[in-house]
Amino acid sequence: MAAPANLNIINSIPGSKPTAPAYSYNVKMTCTGCSGAVNRVLGKNIQFPNAYHISLPTQQVLIWGPSLPPFEEVTAKIAKTGKVINSQEVVDDSAKLPSIEA
Repeated sequence: MAAPANLNIINSIPGSKPTAPAYSYNVKMTCTGCSGAVNRVLGKNIQFPNAYHISLPTQQVLIWGPSLPPFEEVTAKIAKTGKVINSQEVVDDSAKLPSIEA
């Protein structure tokens, strides 16, 4: 996958809308290198039809799709980047999904 031009907001599938089930994380990312590290690990582990969204400004990582890897496995992959995970949750209700910016 080619590196996105804007690492402040990364959508693995542009225009894709989050659906439940989803994994929501607040990850401490201070620069585009941080969001790029999370993007690289998710790009290797989250395959289509699953998708993800990374927002450097809001520190949000949202992963969704019909065939997600186990939550613990995804959490461990993000943690291996060395970034601090401030909060994490499995979202089973689409109405409770956080909004994402384009």
